[in-house]
Amino acid sequence: MDILNFFNSDKIKLSLKEPLRNKIKLKLFSRTDSTNDQAKKYLKNMKTKNDINNTYVFAADFQKKGRGRRGHSWFSGGPEGLAASFLFAVEDETAKIPLVTAAAALAVYDTFKYFDLSAAVKWPNDILASQKKIAGILSELVIDNSKNTFVIIGCGINLNNSTFKKEINNLATSYYLERKEHIDKNLFLAVLIEKMNDYVNNYFDQKREEIILMWKEKLALIGKKIDFTYKDNNYTGEIKKILDDGDLLINFNNGQSKKVSSFNTSLNYKSLKKYNK
Repeated sequence: MDILNFFNSDKIKLSLKEPLRNKIKLKLFSRTDSTNDQAKKYLKNMKTKNDINNTYVFAADFQKKGRGRRGHSWFSGGPEGLAASFLFAVEDETAKIPLVTAAAALAVYDTFKYFDLSAAVKWPNDILASQKKIAGILSELVIDNSKNTFVIIGCGINLNNSTFKKEINNLATSYYLERKEHIDKNLFLAVLIEKMNDYVNNYFDQKREEIILMWKEKLALIGKKIDFTYKDNNYTGEIKKILDDGDLLINFNNGQSKKVSSFNTSLNYKSLKKYNK
């Protein structure tokens, strides 16, 4: 089983479809602090923007300092999980970058579906299975010294994990815990590369509105009553709309209607069953 948990460049490349195989540049590490940081290091040493006309993928068997939303850490554990970052060059598309996580979330969702795992997209950038977190996504905008614009999309995905730290044991799950079978991390990454390449390139190439609409439909939140934390206070309200910038329009129980963002709001997904039957 251990061999399933370690990256193998040849196996990943051979699992990719032929048109994409030569366009993907893999940077694999046995250990790293952060795959997103490895992508940034590559950009810092890059000679010209043409160096990344292809899609670059940075992945590590051990990631010590994975990051999540709002500065939170992502528990990567050992090689049982998948830690990977995708580097894309974009043409003056800075306004679109904050919601590129919608495209990334759909890519991860579709990859789980490909491997017969039923998952759900959680606002704004997580993937759930059985109401527990199975994957997290973090996108970062990078502008180099020549004013070239890039986006880095980092993914932390629980695959063959059988246990988690005590403090997150009731909050996290994995492919193995859900399916009761192990999965080859190389095959999973190969499919994820194809899905991520398609969704992100389409997002920046005339299909942004279509992808955002798909993301909203997968969230399935409109009209739902939910408990949530807003600016460190607890509330209950009804989600009226998901805006095109990713923010939510919520009717609070006190009658107020407010636009809230992922920077100041966290949804309690377990409360959805309590209110919406």
